[in-house]
Amino acid sequence: MRRMYLESILGLMTCFFIGVFAYEITMYEMTTDHDYLLKDYEAAAHQQLLQTIANAQGIEAAQQSMKEFAQLSKLSLFIYTPNDSLPDEVKHYFSGEFDMPIFHDEERELWFKLAGSDATYHYLPDDENPIRQNADLQNDIVWMFFIASFILYSLCHLLVIFWRVKKLETATLSFAQGELSARAETASGRAIGSLNQSFNHMADRIQNLIDSNRALTNAVAHELRTPVFRIQWQAELLKDTNLDEEQRQTIDSIVEDTEEMETMVDELLCYARLDSHRLELTKTTVDVGELLSKGNVRWNKETQLELSIQPKQFASNVSIFADERLLKRALDNVVRNAMKFADQKILIEFEKQAQAVTVSVHDDGPGVDEEHIANLFEPFYVGSKARNKAKSGHGLGLSIVHKICEQHGGKVEVGRSALLQGAEFKLTFPVL
Repeated sequence: MRRMYLESILGLMTCFFIGVFAYEITMYEMTTDHDYLLKDYEAAAHQQLLQTIANAQGIEAAQQSMKEFAQLSKLSLFIYTPNDSLPDEVKHYFSGEFDMPIFHDEERELWFKLAGSDATYHYLPDDENPIRQNADLQNDIVWMFFIASFILYSLCHLLVIFWRVKKLETATLSFAQGELSARAETASGRAIGSLNQSFNHMADRIQNLIDSNRALTNAVAHELRTPVFRIQWQAELLKDTNLDEEQRQTIDSIVEDTEEMETMVDELLCYARLDSHRLELTKTTVDVGELLSKGNVRWNKETQLELSIQPKQFASNVSIFADERLLKRALDNVVRNAMKFADQKILIEFEKQAQAVTVSVHDDGPGVDEEHIANLFEPFYVGSKARNKAKSGHGLGLSIVHKICEQHGGKVEVGRSALLQGAEFKLTFPVL
């Protein structure tokens, strides 16, 4: 955003100087400068007056008049004899034919000649004179005020725009972080044209879509529970009847599928409640070291892989304020995910920092490809299409982990494990 405002101020300054340059070209190059024309007439009249004095009283009297005029006008008079060097442009003008024996150079300084004299006369502003210095200073101050006023206006205008854009950006970021009720202010003194109103209209549409999707997900999950339970119940009843081996295997397969569906429904309901912030958190002081010790016993019973925790002796009083049930679920999901893809080893690394507690789960599996990292915590996203259903699951486990961390003021990250060269999932929570 800073670049945008820098480009704006540079653009305004460029336009300003282009305008000044265009004015100079238009007024002084492409059209007649009447101010210069008046000065030419004044110079011609002055030369004629001096010529009259020279004709009547002589060149000396004319030169004396020049000196008095120069002194009263705060000018310096220079008299060039034929032996003196003249600027090329002046020499070129007076060496040819001219309508009037006067010449203004590029600096608008007057050069003239008198009939009956070989000398060339030059009026030069006396820059050492205090009055002329003050006049020049006032002209410079006018320009300084003009440019300073333009810059001040541009900066104030950009600051107003920056303030309004910042408020819209704040509302946008809040909305992007899940605060769906965030809206931009639409008051005339705070909005950027109709952009704020357009943003609010878009936010309303998105909120309605998300709310509808959440309601649908929740309703579908609730409605699925009843038929799944009926199928399980009827399958269990069938198992108690006289069945041959093939029929019994079919019934067992049905029961297994319904149990998988039941697990999926439970995860779907849990995710829906976490996503809509309708799940009430029962937060207590949780000792993370103790939670990991209990989990280690449970996880080792579920797998034949080599599973270990470092350090083996946890620091005492490493506690966070959290819902122990949800925290346990998040750890279970991450560790069981590692169990699916690890080849031989799983390492859980525990670290206490100044303001946070970090639990990192490493495995020696194939890891997570870079292209999947950005979407790995999205619901129903499967990182590798080559993975079978037993390993990929329903795509909700990591989404639930992300939501749990989010609601506890923490975060979850994934990357390549430097210890086991597989995947590394890092859960970070603020300490109590």
